Amino acid sequence: MTSSLSGPVRPFDPASPRLGVGLAALGRPGYINLGHARDLPDRSVAGMRAQAWAVLDAAYAAGVRYFDAARSYGRAEEFLGAWVQARGHRDAVLGSKWGYTYVADWQPDAPVHEVKTHDQATLDRQWPQTLAALGGPRRCT
Repeated sequence: MTSSLSGPVRPFDPASPRLGVGLAALGRPGYINLGHARDLPDRSVAGMRAQAWAVLDAAYAAGVRYFDAARSYGRAEEFLGAWVQARGHRDAVLGSKWGYTYVADWQPDAPVHEVKTHDQATLDRQWPQTLAALGGPRRCT
């Protein structure tokens, strides 16, 4: 199987990590969890980045190598890509998703936080954004 976006696609790789950490609640200041504001009291961009990196560091130290973000998770891809680059974790496996666009502009009380659009135009727009945020295509070493 091939993809016009990324070359060969392997639907299942037995060597893939079986446990990962997702950044849904760590990439944006407003999230659907109860107690989100209590758990993450500093919801500034710098505060959320620091908290995301602390979780990523702890997960990596515990042996986690798969990390997940999405275009709709606010700045999750940005935080994850910068963390991998800063830490030099070449063995980290990064995943992301497309089709939802974060629209809350870092406002926890925004009436709408994400918009779902699963069409070709959204994929064409989001794919390069994701690659840029995560540091480009990666191969595990």
